[in-house]
Amino acid sequence: MMDGTVAEPLGPDDPQEIGSFNIIGLLGVGGMGEVYLGASGKGYAAVKRVRPRLVTSERFEREVGILYRVPAGVGPRVLASDGTAERPWFATEYVPGLTVDEAVRLRGPLPAGALWLLLAETAAQLSAVHAHEIAHRDVKPGNVMLVRDGVRLIDFGIARAADQARLTRSGGGYGTQGFSAPEQQAGDEDVDAPADVYALGALLLFAASGRTPGVVPDAEPLRAVDAALAALVASCLATGPGARPTAAAVREAAHAHLPAPAPSWPPEVMARIASRRAFAATPVGKLETVPPPDQDADPTPGTGSPSTASPRHPRKRLLLVAAAAVIVLGAVAAFVFTPSLHSRNGAVRSSSGGSASDAVEPVAGTERTSSASPSRSASPTAGSARPTPTAPGGTSDTSGTSGTETDVPPNGSGARSPSAPATTAASSTAAVHVTSSSISGVNGGDDPAQVKGSEADTSWVGNDAACSAWLDDNGSGELAGVLNTSLNQSCGAELYRNDGVAYTFQADWGAAKTSFVPDVGHTMWICVWNASDRSDEQCSARFGMKGVTPVKQ
Repeated sequence: MMDGTVAEPLGPDDPQEIGSFNIIGLLGVGGMGEVYLGASGKGYAAVKRVRPRLVTSERFEREVGILYRVPAGVGPRVLASDGTAERPWFATEYVPGLTVDEAVRLRGPLPAGALWLLLAETAAQLSAVHAHEIAHRDVKPGNVMLVRDGVRLIDFGIARAADQARLTRSGGGYGTQGFSAPEQQAGDEDVDAPADVYALGALLLFAASGRTPGVVPDAEPLRAVDAALAALVASCLATGPGARPTAAAVREAAHAHLPAPAPSWPPEVMARIASRRAFAATPVGKLETVPPPDQDADPTPGTGSPSTASPRHPRKRLLLVAAAAVIVLGAVAAFVFTPSLHSRNGAVRSSSGGSASDAVEPVAGTERTSSASPSRSASPTAGSARPTPTAPGGTSDTSGTSGTETDVPPNGSGARSPSAPATTAASSTAAVHVTSSSISGVNGGDDPAQVKGSEADTSWVGNDAACSAWLDDNGSGELAGVLNTSLNQSCGAELYRNDGVAYTFQADWGAAKTSFVPDVGHTMWICVWNASDRSDEQCSARFGMKGVTPVKQ
């Protein structure tokens, strides 16, 4: 059940609904807006509503656009957004974890083992972001979340990708005082990955002391906790960007100091994470109409101006039913894949009520490869293929979030809500390592390896489909997925196998292709959609092997 450890209660000026989400709690308030806990038939979400007078439409679109490009497993996935609303908003997956500042408030400074783990895990996530040529630029205790199997980065509000225009006005500092690199404080427009490494060092000082570092941070107090840790953190805090190590180098150095098995977060932190995970696993109940907050009540001190949302109607509140029994995994053995794999098996039931067995879930400190990114084309305009996070047992959980119930049409075709997050699970077979990479654009009819009849297309303009996907055959009982873009569209695709293997990837220009996956004894198909509107999703027919020849099922 939801309580104060999950979200704060709503006030009289808070919205009841944002988009398709019923608002059931307040997760946080920042300088640019509020973050609410939302729910729909698909599960729970973090819904960020921004103040248009503080956030330009350009910045809003930039933040949402970057979120779509953040590597899987690093941050929550975008579910929906509306930049045209009176107060623009976007929704991401709900992450049941604690921010670093929450963890420090809960139990005080973190012990040495947890500090090394925090450094290693955060550096790994930053390394993945930097590999995609994105700089977060606001790494701080409130934007790094501790989850059961590591950390997640949130709030990419002032992040910038390498191919974006410079949007920061020269001469004005930005970021968060105490965690901003010297070049940020000076208003440098070219702030990049080294600034994130500086902020990482400052983050460790905060986690070790509970105090915000000064303008000139001092790592000496950390030396009393762990001299090697203090030395590594001090290198991150070098004044010059070029003198700082890369996030990848920090990750390697930190991992070398982690014991085997790696430590977990302190018990108090893990207990709070467990309670939030229990909430996230609670299925969304039916809606009932209940009286709205007292409109005549005096606002609490410090309450801002009334919401600019639409006039209120009787408020709807979600009644959360008791958590469903843990889904018995039966013969399905759960694996963690690299890159990650999703569960789809006909009509897949992966609601937030399903939970994975603790015996097979990763925990903090477990060696993971979520930060590894697929290979990229040398072309500077080629989009990077991107896997989608997974966890065992049908719960979308490398990002620690609630799953949804998604039905794959029996004939492998049809559309789905653009905001529907992908469901996840693991294969019952030996681990299948799906990868993908960007390739040159290719017309399906000109692809000699194409499985005839396997192409799925989104909307057509003249002789071109905006997004196309199909299966390729290598002649040995293995199939791959190909995604091709046209008309300057960003496209997404998902390769499925009927035993639960699924792999999501995308391309922003040209095409992308997965590695070949064995299909003998199974059936496979592929779905494709426009990245900006998943409602146009189309799926191919299913193909199984007759010997080593793919045959439509």
